[in-house]
Amino acid sequence: MKPREYGGCLPLELRKLNSDYFPGFDYVALNSGRSAIAYAAVAGGFKKVYIPYYTCKTVEAGLMDVTLPLSESADEEASYKLEICYYNIDSSFMPIEPEGRFDDRALFVYTNYFGIMTHVQQTDIISEHSHVLFDNTQGFYTKPIRGTYSAYSCRKFFGVPDGAFLVADNLPKLSYPTGKSADKADFLLKSIEEGPNAVYDISKENEEHINGEGLCYMSGLTSAIMDGIDLKSVNDKRIANFNKLHELLGDKNELSIKLENGAPMVYPLLVDVDGVRERLVENKIFVPRWWRWIEESKDTNEFEKHLSKHLVPIPITQIYDEEDMEYIAKIVKEIV
Repeated sequence: MKPREYGGCLPLELRKLNSDYFPGFDYVALNSGRSAIAYAAVAGGFKKVYIPYYTCKTVEAGLMDVTLPLSESADEEASYKLEICYYNIDSSFMPIEPEGRFDDRALFVYTNYFGIMTHVQQTDIISEHSHVLFDNTQGFYTKPIRGTYSAYSCRKFFGVPDGAFLVADNLPKLSYPTGKSADKADFLLKSIEEGPNAVYDISKENEEHINGEGLCYMSGLTSAIMDGIDLKSVNDKRIANFNKLHELLGDKNELSIKLENGAPMVYPLLVDVDGVRERLVENKIFVPRWWRWIEESKDTNEFEKHLSKHLVPIPITQIYDEEDMEYIAKIVKEIV
């Protein structure tokens, strides 16, 4: 037992509300969503992983960093890199089977886009693939499913410096270091006094820190913060904001949306109008462009290019309310 320390300065006081994030499942707490996906590949002993073209490049980078031994007794030189394969999606966000079919021995990663994956989509994916990982980094409140892996990101939903979960029926404890985040977490404190967008550049330094850190377990700071978050309140607030935007903008949205699995990350607005994102930024509504490279790639299809160019991921963060959503919707209507 590690001896306790007594006296000295008082630490940051955080209440403890959460003790089991995924009841009935086994899970490990890691430093990033890409680490969660890479951890699953290692834990399952997979040699090949399928990922969609339409996804963040960090997923690919995390998998490329993984080196696996040929056997438990193999020396360091007798190892292999994961084979990463890619697939396209159709306008329903479902996989398009490549020539030669999918390899059923591989880990198949399916992205829960925006956090609005339906039960039918989940069932169809499971019925077609033996080893499924649902990338729920955009859908923290999507429940895990027996017989599959599920990866979740904390940073996309909560004010934490790092953090992710990998969930499955059973997971081995692998030998990786624990991440450190305190030295790069000052943007969280400064954002309280100066606002989140004033510290954007500092937050990007934290992102680079996580990239350089590689596959690690969740930092102690993030673990303590996560334990104190009112998860139900966050879920309820995000759903209310999402529903308000859909009520006001649903008739302009090309996407068919049915919310079934808890609070999403954003409200995904797809409109075939140029300049919407830029006009919103001019009005201090900061929306990112996801994965610009998709539009320029020869491997992506027209739907994926359309998403890259015209998707507007509108924030529904729990720090906003329905009045904020009404303001955002008013500006969008003026543009569109």
